[in-house]
Amino acid sequence: MTMPPAGWYPSPEDPATKKYWDGSQWLDIPAPDVQPAKKRRRLSKRSILILSIVGAIVVLGTTGGLVWKSITDQKEEERLALIEERAQEREAERVAAAEKAEAEEAAAQEKVDDALRAMRQDSVTGIEESVKVMAEGHVADGILTGPILSVSCSPTGGGSTDDLDQSTTVFKCFAANVDNGDGTLNGYTYNSTMNWETGEYTYGLGAP
Repeated sequence: MTMPPAGWYPSPEDPATKKYWDGSQWLDIPAPDVQPAKKRRRLSKRSILILSIVGAIVVLGTTGGLVWKSITDQKEEERLALIEERAQEREAERVAAAEKAEAEEAAAQEKVDDALRAMRQDSVTGIEESVKVMAEGHVADGILTGPILSVSCSPTGGGSTDDLDQSTTVFKCFAANVDNGDGTLNGYTYNSTMNWETGEYTYGLGAP
């Protein structure tokens, strides 16, 4: 029987692949991967020009996008800065208005307090007048020796008519009946208690 000449044939195990026959036996050597040579295609000058233009357009587009983004970001930063500046201005205006209102309220309250202190001082004058009338009555009744020259009343225990937080004030009143001629006076002691909430007071002979 004549054997086929040496060469590459379909493999008896897998006809889809090739195996080498040396003329007498099959050899386990890899089949050559024969592929047709690829033909290189050179670009024409026109194609190169077109590609260059397209590349330039892409670069310009990218650069333009970056420039546009930079301008947009800058405008956004300016807008936010303007909003922040206006917010600070409004806050400053609010603070100034609040301080002005507080100052006006304090000034109005001070006027009210001054009026209340003046009223309290007038009330002390009324107490002194009442005590003098009582002392003169005591002289008329022979309890004291007259005449009553003057009466002065002063808060006791550290009290003050200027302290508007005090609801009551106790006074020690001095009814003078002798002028010693040396700037001193002799007289009698009276007392009075004023209730500033009701505007009523009591008074009488003797120390508070």
